[in-house]
Amino acid sequence: MQLAKAIGRIGGVVDGMRDRMRLLEAVIENFPGGISLFDESMNMVLCNRQQKIMLDYPDELFAGGNPSLETLVRFNAQRGEYGFGDVEEQVAEIMAVVAGGDSRVFDRPRPNGRILEVRCVPVEGGGCITTYFDVTEQRRTQAMIAHLALHDALTDLPNRKLFDDRLQTAIAAAKGKGLMALHYIDVDNFKPVNDQLGHRAGDTLLVSLAERLRGIVRHVDTVARIGGDEFAIVQTGLRRPNDAAVLARRILGEFGKPFSVGSEDVKVGVSIGIALAPKDGVSAHDMQVKADNALYRSKSSGRGRFSFFEAA
Repeated sequence: MQLAKAIGRIGGVVDGMRDRMRLLEAVIENFPGGISLFDESMNMVLCNRQQKIMLDYPDELFAGGNPSLETLVRFNAQRGEYGFGDVEEQVAEIMAVVAGGDSRVFDRPRPNGRILEVRCVPVEGGGCITTYFDVTEQRRTQAMIAHLALHDALTDLPNRKLFDDRLQTAIAAAKGKGLMALHYIDVDNFKPVNDQLGHRAGDTLLVSLAERLRGIVRHVDTVARIGGDEFAIVQTGLRRPNDAAVLARRILGEFGKPFSVGSEDVKVGVSIGIALAPKDGVSAHDMQVKADNALYRSKSSGRGRFSFFEAA
């Protein structure tokens, strides 16, 4: 009788364990992202279907049972999930990080363009739980918001905020060793385009102006829209002042060509003022004041030309 009761109690415990295991499996399978559990030896205990789909795990990977973390990492490295590099070096580096036993949260870009937010949390007694969420659209939205905060909505050029940052960085670099130039550019005869063809035509012209400026400068330079029809260029890495004059002449030449605005060919010019750092100033404010001063000289001297700042 006592033996029967004991066996019954054991059966009840076993049934309870099975129920809890079924409940755990149900929770994992209905988890809104990918989730996997690794034991103290970093062997996979559980992995839900969502993770297998999200990470394109083939059935063969689980043919002999759940893989170890090292096997999984090596599989990913071999198929290029971690970018170019030696497979075994990538495996050793990742396994060393996991061995640290710290909680980690990081974004993992996949070769298919998706971005996964990965969270790895150690569990008491060893092992870890890893979750995966697809945050591609969220990250794209964040990137778009960050871009809009620093770029002009019409021309997509850097706005004044980003321009100020790039200018300060360029001046700081020129202080150590080198030379940089700030070009202030004002479009000549822009107002008649707005008055005669309308503001929409004026906006179209501004976009074309921005594209032409973008095509003239090097990728290391910054073209920004700082006002209505006012632009600025932060030119870095100059060897001599004449490098700034070469760029200014190229701009004048390109802006001497007409722009297509709807069915009209519109001709405008530009006036340019140039200040050099560290020669003319070592602060963003000084450089902007002096470039504006040089621009005023160009405009008052007949427009369609460039002038360097002159202290006199």
